[in-house]
Amino acid sequence: MKRYTVDKCPVCNSKNILKVLTASDYLVSHDSFNIMECNECTLRFNSSIPNKNDINRYYQSDNYISHTGVGNTIMNKVYNFVKYFTLRSKKNSVQIFRGNKTGSILDIGCGTGEFIKIMKQANWEIGGVEDNEFARERTEINVGSTIMDQTAFFASTQKYDVITLWHSLEHLYDLKEYLNKISISLNANGVVMIAVPNYQSYDAEYFNQDWAAYDVPRHLYHFSFDSLIKLLRQDNFRLILSRQMPFDPFYISLLSELSVRRKRNIFKAVAIGVKSYLAGRKDVKNASSILYVFRKT
Repeated sequence: MKRYTVDKCPVCNSKNILKVLTASDYLVSHDSFNIMECNECTLRFNSSIPNKNDINRYYQSDNYISHTGVGNTIMNKVYNFVKYFTLRSKKNSVQIFRGNKTGSILDIGCGTGEFIKIMKQANWEIGGVEDNEFARERTEINVGSTIMDQTAFFASTQKYDVITLWHSLEHLYDLKEYLNKISISLNANGVVMIAVPNYQSYDAEYFNQDWAAYDVPRHLYHFSFDSLIKLLRQDNFRLILSRQMPFDPFYISLLSELSVRRKRNIFKAVAIGVKSYLAGRKDVKNASSILYVFRKT
């Protein structure tokens, strides 16, 4: 499997980078990947990345829950239980910034389409993007394969009131190109909502290389609070809100303990989740996953 080397920071282009750990693909291949940290902007990223044509094989597992939504394992059951609440929380978060009015929404990295389906039921005009063919085949709603395609969804004149990336930014190969396209696809006074894991969280530091949210090689980048702000600032986005994703410290801790470490200490995982949740409540920069809301300046 061919990989290409990343020798500078994808956010700030600095070559002042240092290897911080090695993580393994726990889901499909068990391949190892070095993770680098930029000393300038604090982004972490994989030092080598599979070619675009090869990355799909790393998603082709029935245990990759966000792309299947099925299964009888403990983690499948936890995921589907949490999903019921998070879908409604996501919808409510979007509607807050529209004053409970409907509008147009584009969900990038929509997986199997549950979120855009619930927004369609709420009378929103929807668009969806899913790069991964494995997930796209399981999507009930028609979606585009990439935001770069000049389809009906992504014609240059198409504008959206809200653009969402729920745990998808870290998967995108053409990071700056995507953000540029997002910028020109947003209506005036529209918002971009981005949720990503935070490697500076308590659970990330505790599990270290076994932290499930590193999820190499599917996650190409690993954000801190500051590195994401710096990335969006390059396209003149300003942060208007950030908050903790409340279920993520528990889910990621369980996934790290049960699926990555392959241990069965559920109580220990829950305890780590509680500590991480409380740290995130005290300071969002310590949250396991963070929801950021941006507007153009």
